[in-house]
Amino acid sequence: MTAADLWEAFSRADLNPDALALGDLTRRAAVVRVTELAERLRAQGVRSAEPVGLQGPNQPEWVLGLLALTAVGACPLLLPADSPPAETRRLLRTAGARRTLVTDPGEADRTVLRAQDGGAGHGLVGDGITAADADSAPAAHAPGTVLLVSSGSTGTPKLVARSPRSVLDEGVRYHHAGLARPDDCVLLPLPLSHAYPLGWLAGALVAGAHVDPVPPRAVGAVHSRLRERATVLVTVPGLARVLVRRRALTDDAPFPALRRVMAGAGYVDAELDALWTRAVGVGVSRNFGSSETGSVLWGDPGLPSGAVGRPMPGVRVDLLDPDGTPLPGQGAVQGELAVVLEDGSAHRLHDLADRDEHGVHRILGRARLGVVRRGARWVSTMEVESVLRAAPGVADVSVTATGPDDSDDQGLTVEYVPADAELAAPSRVQAYARAELAAYKVPDSFQPRYRLRRSAVGKAQAAPVYRLARAARPGTTADQVLAAALTELGLPPRLADGGTAADLAGTAGLRADMLSPVLDTACALGLLVTDSASAGAPDAWAYSPDVVPAGRALAARVRGEAAGERPTLPAALAGPPAPEKALRGSIEGLLAETAVDGALLEIGDGGALPAADAEYGACVVLGGVHGPAARLGSLAALLRPKGLLVVADAFVPDPLALTGDMSRTTAVRWLVDGHLHWWTTQELRAGLEAVGLRVEESRGAEQAPYAILVARKPS
Repeated sequence: MTAADLWEAFSRADLNPDALALGDLTRRAAVVRVTELAERLRAQGVRSAEPVGLQGPNQPEWVLGLLALTAVGACPLLLPADSPPAETRRLLRTAGARRTLVTDPGEADRTVLRAQDGGAGHGLVGDGITAADADSAPAAHAPGTVLLVSSGSTGTPKLVARSPRSVLDEGVRYHHAGLARPDDCVLLPLPLSHAYPLGWLAGALVAGAHVDPVPPRAVGAVHSRLRERATVLVTVPGLARVLVRRRALTDDAPFPALRRVMAGAGYVDAELDALWTRAVGVGVSRNFGSSETGSVLWGDPGLPSGAVGRPMPGVRVDLLDPDGTPLPGQGAVQGELAVVLEDGSAHRLHDLADRDEHGVHRILGRARLGVVRRGARWVSTMEVESVLRAAPGVADVSVTATGPDDSDDQGLTVEYVPADAELAAPSRVQAYARAELAAYKVPDSFQPRYRLRRSAVGKAQAAPVYRLARAARPGTTADQVLAAALTELGLPPRLADGGTAADLAGTAGLRADMLSPVLDTACALGLLVTDSASAGAPDAWAYSPDVVPAGRALAARVRGEAAGERPTLPAALAGPPAPEKALRGSIEGLLAETAVDGALLEIGDGGALPAADAEYGACVVLGGVHGPAARLGSLAALLRPKGLLVVADAFVPDPLALTGDMSRTTAVRWLVDGHLHWWTTQELRAGLEAVGLRVEESRGAEQAPYAILVARKPS
């Protein structure tokens, strides 16, 4: 490979110009598009080595934008599409970027170069950031350096600089390992701004393969591509589970071309491997690496749980003892991962691993997530998570270490999302852990949560530190209700110094499980931030007296007090529109297409669940899954075997990024009413599966923001 960067690798003359190269674009058409875009960028003043944000949905236009920025020698700052505005502004400021290339198929030219004041191509810093606020001397980078946003499990996002050679070297590893071949169609349903899919994108471009990026949540589009042409699916464990379960429950045509399923950025267990093997005939391969190094380990299907295989071509992998000395290269050893890359640079990854006598590596966890307990025995928190994920009623789980890093008897804490408070009570989850795990692996504490913070690729994120946003002004009714609630709780002075939800709850005597979604929603609405750069001094919030009753009611819930009478809510906080005739018609059509054996039960918003001594052939929950029907185990118990559950309710795309007025109003209304479960269809799907129901269908509804999920109780 003689190319100097990804653009040269993509446009080299030895590749067939008429073959599909990017989505439905041939290589010839894609090269023309990139060339035209690069000329436009130069005409608009983009300079070599200038940091420029790149943001947009997971579609071919994003790849065209990356290649065009590379062609002009700019330094692309890969901004996650779902980053809240305050975080995006901080990342731009940190990188010294004054404008962003927004890739949007809806635009006339499919891309637009926007300055941060919303204009195009003026090089200004806006949205509350002045030129004086911008970093005066951001780090200088070589032309073509890719700036990645990395947070993983560490909390606040940071920037990682990858040289053009580093990105290209990673692509060469995939090609030389035979993972990306010239005749491949590589399906990428992961956020391309993340290091893992970016590495696979580089591998496909180096190999001259066909790249097919699709939106991460477009499960239907992924299955369509798998039925048509995809040979390699690049995924993460969480998405892999969703895809294979859907495949196992449908009569879809086979995936005739698929030869490899590659899962990275998470723990792959033997159960997931077996699920894919049974359903599709292709097991799950594994990848492991870091944002700084790219992928450095990979393994074929059939490896034990947690194993990630051997070094990728061109990479040397060592295990280090606590003093940093490499351990013997032969035999079974345990230590900290370190790698030496093609350019000779050495990196300590701060991950603990063991290597068996065959040279296969198994990841135990990061330095604080791979735990030494009771002497010299290692416990992998990822292994414990994998086991507890199968506990009855557990929809999501995260295990972390407690105690000093140098202790040989650290504690383990489990945070988990119960699909039903009774079915997954802490005592029951603990009993399951004792039955399934060796005694020294059983966690010490089990804490139910309404949701866990996850990154775009599903990694559990560290508890964020919440702070007051700079010059925040509650504008909408939703903003004002939250401001009133936080003021009623006495939190603004504490938020001026910053604190985690657990810290703030402990000092103020509040319920941490209820406070956390309130603080996350306040961040999504711009009242709070989770990075110090955008934090501000305490300043009294102004809000209308009309919102005070709703704010007090929300504050009472966070204190754990009895809800009392439902407060009078301002008209602007009415929430989503009531289900109309069209939505009911869609449900009736679904039921007409499906054989229902037994009585039909309908539960609306505010309706109580009937006694559990009756069984129904179908149950329709219309606008109530956030309220009385939030206990999914009780719902499942009402169904007879093969019974059908149809949920039609309002949902938000992402509880951490409430961009529309409807989603902001809906989320705050849920908080006031105490409806803290199942805000997204993904959360609800996980909850339904946790109580033993099989999700057969999920579809959007014509009436926003409603969606319909259909699940069946196994016989």
